[in-house]
Amino acid sequence: MTSKVEMVSVVIPTLNEAGTIKEAIDTIERYVTYPKEIIIVDSNSTDGTIEIVKDTNLCRLIIEPRRGYGIALRTGIKNAKGNIIIMVDADGTYEFKHIDQLVNRMLEKDADMVLATRMYDPNKAMGFLNFLGNKAITLTYDFFYSQFLSDSQSGFRAISHKAIDNVTLKETDMAFATEMLIQFAREGYNMVEIPTTYKPRTYGKTKLKPFKSGIEIFTTIFKGFLDAKTFRVCYSHWKKNRFKR
Repeated sequence: MTSKVEMVSVVIPTLNEAGTIKEAIDTIERYVTYPKEIIIVDSNSTDGTIEIVKDTNLCRLIIEPRRGYGIALRTGIKNAKGNIIIMVDADGTYEFKHIDQLVNRMLEKDADMVLATRMYDPNKAMGFLNFLGNKAITLTYDFFYSQFLSDSQSGFRAISHKAIDNVTLKETDMAFATEMLIQFAREGYNMVEIPTTYKPRTYGKTKLKPFKSGIEIFTTIFKGFLDAKTFRVCYSHWKKNRFKR
């Protein structure tokens, strides 16, 4: 559980995000009121992202030559000094101004993770197919792991450093975010959500490969559920909460 803030480590994976990374850094610097560090984990961008990050003099830049969303985040988390880690994408789709709200929610609920859910955003910037895929994955995850999340694929999260250090994460790409939820459910950690806005990408191309990532995510969900400890914990959680909602 997280009851105080020593430092917030904002971990941002980047790969050719020159059109949005400066605004992301400036917004975080302006709006996050807690003691903070910004960690950029770049996978050898070729569009000037690295140079922009260096010019700000506001970030710790880590070059991670291995490609993969999960690899970049694992590297950033490993190097984070804060007791609360913010995981967020660099493409400008998430609302960086809401970082304090995620941290505040974590303190209010004494939570181990807070996810910024996009499901209540009136602008509905998420594409229809991505929305359907997200709902299918989230419903499957909630069913197997006895959770009540609305947006399991949110890439905007506040995470207890102590909690994430206590789980084993191996996924190297998009399934990493789901593996994290599985491991947190397995350990009985408290996960809550807070609404956020979601904006259309205005620069570059998405790194998401829906079909490939979908197969990897569903495989991760089913594989995780077959673990004996995970099954026992989730069944116990289901019995405890089945009449609450």
